[in-house]
Amino acid sequence: MKITAQSEKFCRFEKDGSSYYGKYEENMIHQLEREPWFGIEFTGITYEIAEVKLLYPSEPKKIIGLVKAYKQAWQEKTPPKFVRWFLKPASSASSDYDKIILPSAFDQIKVECELTIIIGKEIKDADEKEAEAAIFGFTVGNDIMGYDESFVKYTGDTLEYKDPSLAAALKIGDRFAPFGPIIITNYEWKNKSFYLTILNPNEKKEILYNDNTNNLLYSPTKIVSDLSKILTLYPGDIIMTGTSKSFVGGDGDIVTVEIEGLGKLTNYISVKRN
Repeated sequence: MKITAQSEKFCRFEKDGSSYYGKYEENMIHQLEREPWFGIEFTGITYEIAEVKLLYPSEPKKIIGLVKAYKQAWQEKTPPKFVRWFLKPASSASSDYDKIILPSAFDQIKVECELTIIIGKEIKDADEKEAEAAIFGFTVGNDIMGYDESFVKYTGDTLEYKDPSLAAALKIGDRFAPFGPIIITNYEWKNKSFYLTILNPNEKKEILYNDNTNNLLYSPTKIVSDLSKILTLYPGDIIMTGTSKSFVGGDGDIVTVEIEGLGKLTNYISVKRN
């Protein structure tokens, strides 16, 4: 019988204007001396969850996303053996309940629910065994991009300029990569349901969608191994592993993404900064 290591929960939080890492247990947070992937050492300070603000749970040097990583994208074709990816800047990171401000270049965005990998060790040119050891844990992510039809309309172009290069270009907006709020270690990622909900109380709009991680083409260990053959992965870096479908959202929408066993992440879309 295979014995699976026990899962643990970790987070990053804000208290009195400063941020810290913590271990999450039964609505209590035990403050840590440093990032948990560098060793678990407690400060002896404990908070109730209501006393703090949960932040995105790592501080990535880079955010990597996958494209066409689900079976639905290759129904009549053979998928590539090596993953397909793009980069987002660290400035795209955002937290649970953060407001996603619509840039002035477009008035709609696409939102997606994605299983998200947290890297715990620096690796380069790793095989899958080394990649597995470099995965600290998993969390929930929402890979956001500007809606290309909205972009060409706002910039005065016609739809013929809605070319494939826009896909990666419109993904780099501020706060366009919410993730968290909890990292779970030793998470069994297979056969987990995931859900996306968009609600707009003013327009009485409701979109509901669900799928399953069994439709993910590449295992997390292969994803990490492949990407490490392109660039160095560092502790705290995150990889959003793709999704089967994206949905358009706009001003006033409330977007919630949830993955079975990992929790949920909610963000508000707004044209207003305050």
